[in-house]
Amino acid sequence: FIYFYISSAVIHNGSQSLHGSVPTIQRMLNQNKKLAILSNTSSPSHVALRKLKKYGLREDMFVGGLVSSGEECAKFVRDTYCHHPKYYDEKDGDADGDKPPKRKTPKKALWLTWKESELQNPLQYLSYITNGINNNNGDDDYGNDDTTFTTNGGYYGEIEIATSVEEADFILLHGSEVWRRDDDDLNSIGLNFLFNEDYSKIDPLLNEAAERKLPMVCANPDLVVGLPGGVVGNMPGKIANRYASKGGTVQHFGKPNPRHFHACLDNLGVTWDNSNNNDNNASNNGNTNAASKSNIPGVVAHVGDSLEHDVAGANAAGIDSIFVLGGIHAKELGLVPTGSSRDDDGVVGGTVIVKEEEDDCDGDGGQQREVAEKARRVVITKEKLEEKLELFFEERGIWPTHVVSSLSL
Repeated sequence: FIYFYISSAVIHNGSQSLHGSVPTIQRMLNQNKKLAILSNTSSPSHVALRKLKKYGLREDMFVGGLVSSGEECAKFVRDTYCHHPKYYDEKDGDADGDKPPKRKTPKKALWLTWKESELQNPLQYLSYITNGINNNNGDDDYGNDDTTFTTNGGYYGEIEIATSVEEADFILLHGSEVWRRDDDDLNSIGLNFLFNEDYSKIDPLLNEAAERKLPMVCANPDLVVGLPGGVVGNMPGKIANRYASKGGTVQHFGKPNPRHFHACLDNLGVTWDNSNNNDNNASNNGNTNAASKSNIPGVVAHVGDSLEHDVAGANAAGIDSIFVLGGIHAKELGLVPTGSSRDDDGVVGGTVIVKEEEDDCDGDGGQQREVAEKARRVVITKEKLEEKLELFFEERGIWPTHVVSSLSL
């Protein structure tokens, strides 16, 4: 392969780089491979790209940049609900554009998002949707030094935060932690969903929204994510699927939509035949056998750990897929996940299985159970792994073209 785009989930866990990922990327660059990152993060592309330095990477390592679902979502909301001509009074403003046209009533979003933190700045994302980026010259990650935004002289409308389903025009599913009802994070309502998958606060909102036929826009279609310490978090994709099951209309962005993959090809300068592509099929989940390839097999490969998002999306886009075993499906396969670069137990994720035996301990402390689990770890045989994978792929109807233990050479 010459070109690779890599899922951010096999590079880092949101806090630290994963074992072996950074030296592997450097080795690929030394072999003149052309790289890009494909991510389902709800952050804009340039924000996610700037954060790579935290994991020991540089922006210039990725000639194809970073394509994020949050970026594509922001563009869609901006074009659909902000600066569309129907939201302006054409009689106002002047011909030279020195005065902005009078904005009609702003659209209101029922906003499910993240808590304010060092990693998340939801209000900045909302402002970015509304106004775009100020030429990347500002002090913060969004290229702004205050809350005033400009977009190449254009004037965009605003998105206001709805305080109830009744006054909302659409649902902006940006995160899975809180229902944000105004610009004060302290007034947010916790959803108890990220770690517990509790729908008790979400379902009433979705039921009412479905009755009103509110469209939903999902900035992150992931179902789960691997977090530091081996914790699994529940992501916005689950809420989007829940809404769809209630009859709601959902516009997804990111993997497995083939548009997301083809955007990476464009960034890498790869010419591809789009005469039979499925980019405009919003319902395409990419659940196809990887034997059906496009005009670019053996040239481009996507590396990721999610069968439903990475592999299915690559298949739908006609691109080779490299499925990483030590990622989000590791425990499901009975394997030990890839740890962070700071882990020191010598385990390479995706190569080790935990033998199914009773813990020889009181069950009183997590440390004892962890010791017992490590004592049962053995390197899985090729035959046993092939047996597991065949059943796993067959059950889901999704097959990758290649399988590796982790992003580690």
